[in-house]
Amino acid sequence: MKKKVNHLTIYLLALGAFVTGTAEFVVSGILEIISEDLNVSISLAGQLITIYSLSYAMGALVLVMLTAKFERRNVLMASIVIFILGNLIAFVSYNYLLLMLSRIVMAMSGGLYIVVATNYAAQISSAKKRGSAMATVITGFTVSLVLGVPIGTFLAAYIDWRYVFLMIAFVTILIVAVLYKVLPAIKGSTPLPLKQQLRVIQDKRLVTGLLTTVFWILGYTMVFAYIAPFLSTSAHLSLEMISIVLFVLGVFAFMGSRFGGYAVDKWGPNRTISISLLVHAVALFVLTFTMGSLIGIFITIMVWGAATWTTTPAKQFYLISLRPDSSETILSFNTALMNVGMTLGAALGGVMIQYTSILHLSWISGIFVILALLFITFSFHFNKIKRRSETTKAEIS
Repeated sequence: MKKKVNHLTIYLLALGAFVTGTAEFVVSGILEIISEDLNVSISLAGQLITIYSLSYAMGALVLVMLTAKFERRNVLMASIVIFILGNLIAFVSYNYLLLMLSRIVMAMSGGLYIVVATNYAAQISSAKKRGSAMATVITGFTVSLVLGVPIGTFLAAYIDWRYVFLMIAFVTILIVAVLYKVLPAIKGSTPLPLKQQLRVIQDKRLVTGLLTTVFWILGYTMVFAYIAPFLSTSAHLSLEMISIVLFVLGVFAFMGSRFGGYAVDKWGPNRTISISLLVHAVALFVLTFTMGSLIGIFITIMVWGAATWTTTPAKQFYLISLRPDSSETILSFNTALMNVGMTLGAALGGVMIQYTSILHLSWISGIFVILALLFITFSFHFNKIKRRSETTKAEIS
């Protein structure tokens, strides 16, 4: 019975990740509508994504540290209630600054939620199932690309875009009601001093691994943040067709995240991360040349989505394996830096659109993913040296 309750709890945590992901990513699909409605430029509207990512990083890092000593159930519930408030603020946002405020509230609470929820899933699972439990929560986040974002984009073509956030708030309230009944209590822990946390990431394997996170998501976000104007300008697609493209992207992102967990078990994180990053970069380079063909766009988007999100569970598994005793600290830094990468991606994309052409986004993004591949290669190299050193010491003793 307890096992069934834990499974239900993990799925509910994944649903929470789904709504936070929908709130984060849906803006990319309705960016042009928001731009016109609030009378701001596309590049300025894109900064709603930038500020979200930056605030999400603060929530994932700073708020996790500040709330570490508190009972985790209370922290999780508080984070998701504040997230609901942020969506309600977005619903009544009739100017740019108020919408920006709503993004900050949603992002900080969402960042706190995703770290605590991922760690929660691991804590209530058996040792053998912890990787799978964490992957389930991450999958909830990627499913928002499959369903949440394209549905939100499609609805925004027919109703006021603000109602999308009201619907997110309503669904989240239902999740909270059930989570409140089934979520087990987990005591907080004594927070690691900042110096000690920074000491954890002084490990060269982790530094290069975390830099991989930054450049991987930067390359992805530069295109994804402006996917609607990119497709409408480059391929002349309608909003309805863009919502279909986003649905396809989301389906293959979901498939990628599930495949990533399977691939780690089958072939290990090194091969899974390296191949997925290489395919990701190639897809972005190819996207530049497939804009003239609808079939070409769909095929490239499929490969891009699958490759990008195959990396996610594999990379988290790899980073935690480097320092299992500091898993929540590493998850916090990884989530924070992931959103720093998103911030940079949205900001750089906005600058490029402002001063050059939106048509250059995909191939330049591919260069950043190649940088991610270089950094993870360095991380694997440092890890190999570390393991060899530990083996030698063990043999001597």
